[in-house]
Parts: sequence; C-alpha cells; structure tokens
Amino acid sequence: MKITYDEKVCVHSGNCVKSLPSVFQVRDSKFAIVQDGASDDEIRKVVMVCPSKALDIVINKSLDPI
Repeated sequence: MKITYDEKVCVHSGNCVKSLPSVFQVRDSKFAIVQDGASDDEIRKVVMVCPSKALDIVINKSLDPI
C-alpha cells in the first residue's frame, strides 16, 4: 500500500495532520507522509475522509493479494 498526495487538489483543511500526525506531517513548510507511522487500517480511515480527495491509496498487487 502506498499513499499518494495531490497538492493541486488539496484544500489544506488539515484533517489528516490533526487526525494522524504520526503519518501526515508538515516539515520545513512541506507536506510529508511517513507511512510506517501507523497501521494500514488507521491510514485508510484518514485517507477515506479527506475532504478534497487529495490523498489516495495505491495498492501494490504483488504485495497485497485481493
């Protein structure tokens, strides 16, 4: 599983950073994603409620069987 971020779509509500700061962070004024900062389930929950849908999940099919 990989998290992607589209800065052109983001409305900067800050929900992700407030909800899961161990994963979604602002470092030196730039958005950063630390994927090993929480479980996949915790990350999925935050990505699913992104108001602008700037966050997305890409499943690596070779690692995550359906």
